[in-house]
Amino acid sequence: MTVNLNALRAAALELGHAEPISIEPDGVIWLGTDPNRTYLTAAQQKAVTAQVAQTVANATAARDSAHAKLKVLGLTNDEIAALVGA
Repeated sequence: MTVNLNALRAAALELGHAEPISIEPDGVIWLGTDPNRTYLTAAQQKAVTAQVAQTVANATAARDSAHAKLKVLGLTNDEIAALVGA
């Protein structure tokens, strides 16, 4: 799963990690500033990635639920996309 860097940062904050949070191109997350870096452990990295996956799943479920409710009202897919921007 390709993960947006902003989503990783948001997930790290949701899990209680403090700013500043830096994310290297390979996805390694560390806290603090140079030279006082604290790297997340493999378990912490996994928890952040899992949080992102859960957030995406929740957003997808909410979108699908809203879409289904709007379909009940008789809106077309194009109308729904225009209304919700998706």
